[in-house]
Amino acid sequence: MQVEWERCLNYLRGMLSDSVYKTYFAQTKLVNQTTGHATISIPFGLDTKVYSAYKDLIRLGWRETTHDDSPIEFDFLSQEAIPQSVVNAGENVFKDFAKPSVPLSSSFRFENFVPGDKAQLAFNAALAVARNPDGTQYNPLFIYGSSGLGKTHLLQAIGNYILEDDPNKRVCYLTSEDFSQQYMKCLKENRVTEMSDFYRNEVDILLIDDIQNWTGKYETQNEFFLIFNALHQAGKQIVLTSDAPAVEVKNLSDRLVSRFAWGLTVDIQPPDVETREAILQKKAEERHLEISDEVIHFLAEHIASNVRCLESAIIKLTLQASLMNHDIDMSIAQKVVAEIAPTLRRRVSLDAVLHAVSQHYEVPESKLTEPGRGTKEISKARQVAMFLMRECSSISLQSIGSRFGGKDHSTVVHAIKSVKKEMETDPSFARLIESLKNSIHD
Repeated sequence: MQVEWERCLNYLRGMLSDSVYKTYFAQTKLVNQTTGHATISIPFGLDTKVYSAYKDLIRLGWRETTHDDSPIEFDFLSQEAIPQSVVNAGENVFKDFAKPSVPLSSSFRFENFVPGDKAQLAFNAALAVARNPDGTQYNPLFIYGSSGLGKTHLLQAIGNYILEDDPNKRVCYLTSEDFSQQYMKCLKENRVTEMSDFYRNEVDILLIDDIQNWTGKYETQNEFFLIFNALHQAGKQIVLTSDAPAVEVKNLSDRLVSRFAWGLTVDIQPPDVETREAILQKKAEERHLEISDEVIHFLAEHIASNVRCLESAIIKLTLQASLMNHDIDMSIAQKVVAEIAPTLRRRVSLDAVLHAVSQHYEVPESKLTEPGRGTKEISKARQVAMFLMRECSSISLQSIGSRFGGKDHSTVVHAIKSVKKEMETDPSFARLIESLKNSIHD
């Protein structure tokens, strides 16, 4: 009877990390199997909710390895079934659980956020949540947009506003990577239950940044799913940010996508010229700088990337003016733009571009660069790679074509135009290109 379960365990071992498998599955046993029914024994002390999270995967493994559609039931051993010596040895362990929240930056406030038309809805929704953290229809609030547009600013502004209004509120802010690392650490130390209890009982408002970094991290996603459900049912506010809508985040579980759609999803788009001017003016006022409208307009026209670059421009203006012992004028502004412009069009290797595109489209790099047209998918990936090479490097069109099996520059021009046209008509594709561009590193 145990043989069937061993086959299922081997299947699960291939789908899970070693730590999860060893903690939750290695000691399980098949204790009963009848027609249409199988019962698995679970050792005492393990979190029962975990098995609910993995229920679908367990059923899939059982069906694939035994060709049996019988439902799986779990028999959780009671404490009385465990030798007393083992129980005593486990007492008073892991009592101290470090609070995971990352300190909020006092510079991220609603007062110094310039929304403009492209971020007004996100700003209004974030402010509404901050003003009414105990019960809002925007739960969860999901804010998405490209890097550097103000998602983190709004997320921390919510936390700062709530704590100023009520210092006793328990606000927890952290990045998705912080959460993942915390979960894996607790898993290794057998403290997952303690971690779950902390979020369920010690957090009033949960703010998590950049959930797109959970791509493919199914164990982290499972744990967050359980925590999300508990917080949401308790009426506790959850706010999340991402570089794309949840439905477009690759390898994000369907049930999380569904949960994130329960509340309100809003986006932040790159600011237009007028908004960039307002942002620059605001940043200048914060630093008590006097900058003419002409210089402000010049900077806004030439720095169209994101808010971080605008802030960088103000800092560089201050430094240049100080070093030259000169008032901020157009000549200094031109020097600053000349310094920032190369960073807006990063210089990266062609290999880095190929690697990023190959990974996203799951197409071997050799297929992208070989002569011939290839499949429709390969052709699309190749066009994207050509576009990104032109965007992220100073290489000539002819050199790009040479990298792709000796294609002439007209083919590269066509690829670039095709990608630009699709970006203008398909916002999700435009976000993908921006995400790929941000992911390219030498």
